[in-house]
Amino acid sequence: MSEITAYPPGAPAWFDMTVPDLGSAQRFYSTLLGWEFDEGPYSLAGIGGRRVAGLAEPWGDAPPPEQSNWTVYLSTNDIDATLAAVREAGGSVVSGRGDMPGIGSMAIIREPTGTVCALWQGDGLPGTEASGVPGAPVWSEVTSTDTAAATDFLVSVFGYETERTLGFDYVTLYSGGEPVCGVYGGSDGRVHRGHGAWLPYFAVRNADAAGELAEREGGKILRGAENSPYGRWAMLADPVGAHFAVVGSADR
Repeated sequence: MSEITAYPPGAPAWFDMTVPDLGSAQRFYSTLLGWEFDEGPYSLAGIGGRRVAGLAEPWGDAPPPEQSNWTVYLSTNDIDATLAAVREAGGSVVSGRGDMPGIGSMAIIREPTGTVCALWQGDGLPGTEASGVPGAPVWSEVTSTDTAAATDFLVSVFGYETERTLGFDYVTLYSGGEPVCGVYGGSDGRVHRGHGAWLPYFAVRNADAAGELAEREGGKILRGAENSPYGRWAMLADPVGAHFAVVGSADR
């Protein structure tokens, strides 16, 4: 297992979710992805002692979410400048900068198309620390009802280079010459409430087995396992409806 110590600007760096029942969510993801959890109110998930994601119940008097969704945090070296770029590009700030000394700073933004994501400037925690092992995040993409508008906004804010896939409504976004995330214009059930959503991918040993295990643990298979140039993958939902994908080796 390799350890990640820094992320290029615009790369998905952290993942978290608000859930109605923390214990149930911990059991599901521990069983499916092998995550270990600490006992804080913001429960950090880890693999071999390296942090990969967070789960929490609603804070204070906030009601439980109607449907839980994974929040993808995009890395920035200057969160204030990035928030200014978000506004300049036509986006909005849902939750302004929040600082956690020794850990990092975060903010939540909304793209002009309505999709919500977050920003992360690491200070002690660069983001997800594990790579190259089952349970670690491996990719993220935003599904959008308007791929051109979503791509233009993200490029304006983060300065990505782009590569469009011929014959397929997909744009790969590059930072520093490396592919870091994508924009997808498909209609396979990911878009909800009239706008897009980010979809994180997590590594597993076997995508078919992961789908079967997710179903046994109360989740759903939204798109059955199939081969791709990057491995065999499937799209799943956890017991409270949060969408995510798993990807394993290309051979079943």
